[in-house]
Formats: sequence, structure tokens, C-alpha cells
Amino acid sequence: MRTGELGAIFAIALLAAASYGAGIWLTRICPASFSALDRLAVSCVGGFGILGTVLFIVGQFAYTRLAIATILELAILAGALALVFRGSDRYRTAWVPSISKPPILPTTAIGYVLGVTALAGLAEITGNWGSDAISYHLLGPKVWLREGVVRPVLDNCHTAFPVIAETVYGALIACGGLRAPGFSAVFTFGAFLLVVGALARRVGLDRNGSWWAAALVATMPALYEGSHTTFVDVIYASFILAAARIAFDASRGREYLAAGFFCGFALGTKYTGLVGVPLMIVCMAAGWDLGTEGGWRSAMKKMAIICAGAAAIAAPFYVRNWILLGSPIYPPPPVLSRFVHVRYLSTGAIRGFHDYIYIRGKGLGHGLTAYLLLPFKLTYETSYFHGGGGIGLAPLALGPLGLIAARQDKFLRRLALFAFLLTTAWFLTDQESRFLIDVYAIATVFAVGGWRYAMETAPKWGPVLSAAVIACSILYGSYMIGHARVGDVHAVFSKRYAALRDNETIPFVDGFDYLNTAPAVRSVLILDRSVPPYYLDVPYVKPFGQWGELTLLGAPDLPHVLAQVHSLGVSHILDVHSTISDFLVPETPRGLKLVFAEPDERIYEIE
Repeated sequence: MRTGELGAIFAIALLAAASYGAGIWLTRICPASFSALDRLAVSCVGGFGILGTVLFIVGQFAYTRLAIATILELAILAGALALVFRGSDRYRTAWVPSISKPPILPTTAIGYVLGVTALAGLAEITGNWGSDAISYHLLGPKVWLREGVVRPVLDNCHTAFPVIAETVYGALIACGGLRAPGFSAVFTFGAFLLVVGALARRVGLDRNGSWWAAALVATMPALYEGSHTTFVDVIYASFILAAARIAFDASRGREYLAAGFFCGFALGTKYTGLVGVPLMIVCMAAGWDLGTEGGWRSAMKKMAIICAGAAAIAAPFYVRNWILLGSPIYPPPPVLSRFVHVRYLSTGAIRGFHDYIYIRGKGLGHGLTAYLLLPFKLTYETSYFHGGGGIGLAPLALGPLGLIAARQDKFLRRLALFAFLLTTAWFLTDQESRFLIDVYAIATVFAVGGWRYAMETAPKWGPVLSAAVIACSILYGSYMIGHARVGDVHAVFSKRYAALRDNETIPFVDGFDYLNTAPAVRSVLILDRSVPPYYLDVPYVKPFGQWGELTLLGAPDLPHVLAQVHSLGVSHILDVHSTISDFLVPETPRGLKLVFAEPDERIYEIE
């Protein structure tokens, strides 16, 4: 195995140990009724959130390899101390769930998907400016490590999004190289499956049922689409589901605080949390009996504790944006745009960004008929929602039976209400399939409950029909996931194929190779906004960003940029003929020397 792959494996081993070590202390404030599986899930997922938050806060002052290594080492030490203080025997029996003799079929399905994820994750991530990983998920960490501080990359406003996951990706790059963030999906997706399994046990499924729920989730293509290649949707769903799992069973102040921390992690991962967290709090309050639980004053205290915990975690991300960019949410949504004046984005650029989001996320539209048909469309016509392969048959076929079986359970009613409100909010806003991953997981848990209900109420045909539905879902999903990632797996085992893929998927690859290897290159000016600067290993200046950002004060257009090129501190200019523009440097430029030329690429040295 090559050095890059070994580095990635080593980095993820560090991440797993550090996440568990940081998160194990969160279990001390979780409900006492939590099982060993609950505590393992909370430790892994919560620890990831703690690491991302601490890395972000420290990174405002120093985002260096030394700072990153120190944080990871302290987290691992915290886990070791927990092991020592609790005693090895007690620790092993009270904190590690029993996994003896797992059922063969669901375990095989889960192992297949995680195996594909591991192999494919060792391939280096490539793509053009349309790839979220290349345009911002990995661009931010790479620039932060080079500059030694976590700041929004001004030529891509998406790097100002909440970045719990991205700060961890930067730590992985520092420890294991550029392949490590892609390989991290083995850990993050595995932790998500732990959350799903724990949730399944809480709703009353037995051990086999929790394995089947995890297997259905693992082989759900639309869900899997948001779990790899540095997408953060599964990470966000892990946080919001863990928050709901804790909050719906909480009874003491510290338990509500734990739920608040996970809400904060969700808010620190995606802006989607600004919708999901309030809805979760509403569902939590919907199950309170104010006559027996202390009345309105007690209810307000509980919600205040959750909000305080969420704010303590999430505030640094939003306050930083407010200070540096002029708005806590950047780019600001249309309503907020009326009250804030942001830097580096014009009014037209903000409007264009939201027009793109609206067009991409309109799905079926927002009419009543489309809403009523949503379960069928999500199952059979996922292309409307950029679904990446659909969700399988089980949620639609068996989920309603699970709802019927769960109608008397307060926890399950809250969970069903939460899924309903999340789906409705998603339908009314941005219909991107991977934004509904938390609902897919809940629907799967109900589907397995419906499977059990069908076998109990219709012993003649229920087991056969239900098993057929489950088999179709898992086989379909396994095929779609394997087919989608065959190219990545091939790239891991074939250097020749990997090189060919790089030439096909990396735009202007020869120009990047020249700039990254030529000794005279100190800093590069990139003129075309479609050029992904992620592939540059040297500092750069990009005056015009992907979404219309203007990063240079006093240089709103190309002539102004070229007029002050000698004062920008750059040594070279990358000029390209792309899908959106022709070459931008004049044919006979003054003070510039052409040092590299290909049909679609030109590089000039500044004399």
C-alpha cells in the first residue's frame, strides 16, 4: 500500500480515538436510561463535534500542525483517563455494547457498504468547480493550513458556512494527507449507523431489528450520497438525531444541556440546523404534560437550557462571520439581506446565489398535490430532488405500518412529528434529497417496526411480503452504491487509471502541475472565476469568486485588476479559456512574460 493510503488510514485511526476520547465525557450528562450502544454513539458523534468546535475556536488564532496535534493528543488522553478512572472491567461491560453473534444478512450488507466506502475513500478526490468537495469543503482546510488560521476564503463564500466538519478535514489533511478527508467517511458513516441502531433500540426494536435498520440505512443510495466525498449531510444528521434522541427522553437539567450541545453541533455544521433545531424543540415540548411537569416556568427553563447549550457551541461560527463579513449567515438569506450590509458580495451576487438555490431546490414545486405525492416521488422519481438513486421500497411499503404500531408510544409520536415537520419544512424550502437524510433514517426505523407489525398481524403473508420488500431495498441499494463508486475503487488499485481520471476530471491540470513545481512560482493570480484554486499548492489571489465575490477592494473589474497586478505580490498569472470565458489577458501584455502555453491554458511571469 502506498504512503498516501497509509497516511489516510493512520489519520482516521487518530480521529476515531480522539472523537471517542472527547465524546465519552458527554455521556456523563446523558439520561441514565441510555444503553451501552447509546453511549457509544454519543461518544463517537459528540466527540467529532467537540473536536470540530475546538479546532475552529483555536484556529482563529493558530491553525497549525502543532496546534492540531495538541488538540488530538489531549482528546485521546481524555479517553484514556476515562478508561482508567472507571476501571477496565466496569468500563468494558458498561460502555461497550454487546456485538456477539450479529445476524449474518444485515451485517453482511453493512460490511459491504463500509468496505466499498473504505476502498473508494482511499482515492484522491478530484473534480471541477461544480464539485462541492473541490470548490469549498476541501479548499477551506487547505488554505487554512497554508495560512495558519481559519478564515473565510474570500473567493468562495461557501467557506464561511459553519465548518465543524471542515476543520476536522483540515486536521486530517495535516495528519494524513489529502486522501484522509475522503477516507473519513468510514468513521463518520459508521458513527451515523450507530446512532440509527441506538434509535432503533429505543423505539422498541430488538437487537436483530436494530441491525436491519442500520442495514437498510447503509444501503439507501439517496442517504449514502450525502455521506462520502466530504459531504457533511450525514454528519449533520448524526447530530440532529442524537439531539432528538437525548431531548425526547430528558428529564433533568444536565440532560437538556446535552441535547443543547448536539443542537449546537448541528448548527455548527450546516445552516440547515437553523430550521431543524427549532423544530426539534417544538417536538420535544409537544410531549410535555404541563400539569404534572412543573408548568410553564419549568418548560421555559428546559428550553432555555437547550438554547444555552446550543448557543455556547454555535455562537463562535456565527459571531465570527458577523465580525468579519457583516452578517452571521453568509451569504445572507433574502429577509436578512434587508438589514445587513455584507462585504465582498454585491446585491446582485446575493440575488444570483439565491436564484440558483431556488432553481436547484424547487423539486416538484410547492403545491398541495406535489406534497401529497411526495412519498411516491421520493421512492420512484428521485431525479426531481438530485436523489442519487432513491430510498428503496421499505419506507413507503412498511413505514405506515410502523406508524400504526407506534401510535401509543410518546417517544415515537414525537419522533414521527419531528420527521413530518422536517419534511414539510424541506418541501417548502430547498428540495435537495440529501437535506432529508435525518428523515430517511427515521422512516427506516419505522419501516423495520412496520415489518415486525406485519409479521405479528398477518402471520401467513406478512413475513413473506415484508421480507421481499426488505430484500428489494437492500439489493437495489447495494447495487447502486457499488456501481456509483466503482471508478473510485478502480483508481485506488490502478495508477494508470488514476492518472487518466485526473486528466479528465481536473481542469487545466497541466497548468497546475507547472505552477506547483516551478521554483520561481511564489503566488498566482487567477483571473477566471471557474478555475478551482484547490489544486494550487502555493498562495493565490482570485479577484472574482465563484459566486460573484469581489475580493480586491478598488478592483471591481478586469482592467482595474490588471492595472495593479504589480502591487498584488504575485509572481505569475494563470489565464485560461474556459466554459464561461475566453482568455482574459491581452494578446501583447506589457510587463508579462509567457512561460507556459497550451490550447486552453497560459501562464505569465510578471517581470
